[in-house]
Amino acid sequence: MSDGGGKLRAAVRPTYGTDAVARFVTALLTGQLGTEVAVESVNGRTGQVLRRAGQAVAVVGVSVARAEVTAVWIALNPDKLQRWHRP
Repeated sequence: MSDGGGKLRAAVRPTYGTDAVARFVTALLTGQLGTEVAVESVNGRTGQVLRRAGQAVAVVGVSVARAEVTAVWIALNPDKLQRWHRP
């Protein structure tokens, strides 16, 4: 699931299935030059923060049950990313 807050383009419906989710996340992670990806704690779990010039452009978290990823949550809404910016 992704959230653009109506300010950025995001998937309008949840994406299901291993292959479809992998394609979506790969496109997000490789979308623009100059994007740095850092592994950080996201809501108390391991996640990723994507930044350009120190400004967060996406935060990715996952839900896991046993050894399987059950959900991928992607925040793209600039209003929700401010606390993730770095100087």
